Amino acid sequence: MDMKFFSQRLGIDVRQNLLVLTLLQRSFKGLKVVDCSVHPLPPEEQKEERETQVVNLVNGFLLKHHISKNHISLSIPREKVLVRFLKLPVTTREDLRRVLEYATSKYTPFEKEEVYFDYHLLGEEKEMLSLIAIYARRSDIDPYLSLLKKIGIKPNSIQPLSTAAINLFLYHLRISEGEISILIDLNESTFEINLLEGMDWKESLLIPIASEDRTSAIMGTLKQLGMDPSAFAKTRLFLYGLDVDETTLSSLKGLDEFKEVSTPPLGRIKVPSELKPYQIYPSLGVPLREISRPKIDLNLLPQEMRKKVRRIGKSMLILSISLILVISLAWWMKIYFQYKGELDSVTEEMRKQKPKVEALEKLKREQEAFAKEISELEKIRSEEISKIEILKELTQLLPSTVWIWNLKYNGREIEISGFADSASDLISLLDQSPLFDKVEFLAPVTKERQIIMGGEPREKERFRVKAKIESRRRGS
Repeated sequence: MDMKFFSQRLGIDVRQNLLVLTLLQRSFKGLKVVDCSVHPLPPEEQKEERETQVVNLVNGFLLKHHISKNHISLSIPREKVLVRFLKLPVTTREDLRRVLEYATSKYTPFEKEEVYFDYHLLGEEKEMLSLIAIYARRSDIDPYLSLLKKIGIKPNSIQPLSTAAINLFLYHLRISEGEISILIDLNESTFEINLLEGMDWKESLLIPIASEDRTSAIMGTLKQLGMDPSAFAKTRLFLYGLDVDETTLSSLKGLDEFKEVSTPPLGRIKVPSELKPYQIYPSLGVPLREISRPKIDLNLLPQEMRKKVRRIGKSMLILSISLILVISLAWWMKIYFQYKGELDSVTEEMRKQKPKVEALEKLKREQEAFAKEISELEKIRSEEISKIEILKELTQLLPSTVWIWNLKYNGREIEISGFADSASDLISLLDQSPLFDKVEFLAPVTKERQIIMGGEPREKERFRVKAKIESRRRGS
């Protein structure tokens, strides 16, 4: 199915006395009806005049809108289709089409050679398949195909009008399980009832209208379906068709038995304001199957025509996907090998440069170690007081009567031994210096007599003093 944006699809709805042509377009803004024209037709008995008019109307519509003949769907009147809701054993699944073909005479008044048919699986329960099968006589379908062939059209699908209406309805609503919806197509001489439970199609009836009282006819048919009147309270009625009017709607609403009585929803498709969409509601659903996957997929197009269309479409789809995959793979392989080559080149260069990098890193570590040692030495050096400064300070502080015969310095403190006239004065003198701190005697002061050459003996005090070097004081 072609899901491209801005695609246009044509639906041809041929009825007993009416032709409806609907052009549906898909765009970024959603779906819209570009044009919908309704034309009366001569009765089927006037075959030549009817066919001529159909050909002229369809050709004129195609030319007016420049429509491709490749995406056209056809619908046929419900009167020409037999609808059967069936249950078959699960074992028939693999060969279901052949089973239904052989059982044609069981489900219809015709032989298998006389009909076209299709089916749609509805579900599976307790080893049984639920399905809907539709049958139409070849003598009813072939004239439509011959007529379209004169225009150069090979339709993609042929569907009963009721299927188009149901798919359009389900396209707009997601119905809760157990909720009952009844679609009623009301026309001049017949009305069709389609019953849905949730999203499942349960029943389809075509009823002739013998009375002018359509409301009574509708209610009588619903009761014949076996519906419990108590179920009406949760049932929604949707009316559409050429003969639907406000009188019928008001009459059914006035019964006050149903949850809702209205025309079907159409909010997802933009419709021209001059149209009354509920009157041609099924016709709007005919081209929809070519744009959106139908919930109920039934197609009365002969198998030989359908297979050809589908085979070509499938082959083109497979070819397109394969081509895209090959191009994508080739592009990714090119990118992969390009980056792999660059990665290998970078990796090889890194391998060659690794010894140099390691040597540089070793030199860097050694440099950092040397810098750290130098920094520590500089720190020690900046904090240490030189011996010259200490001697200079002592020379300036101590009186000339003090003799120093021994001085020890270890970088943190000094030890002075010598003689002085008054050793006790030394503590206060040294303590005044910014270089010395915590000045104290290391041993008791003793007095000794000293004889100076050429002079008289004099009494001196022997001392031994210790002081800490205070570098912070020196910097202040």
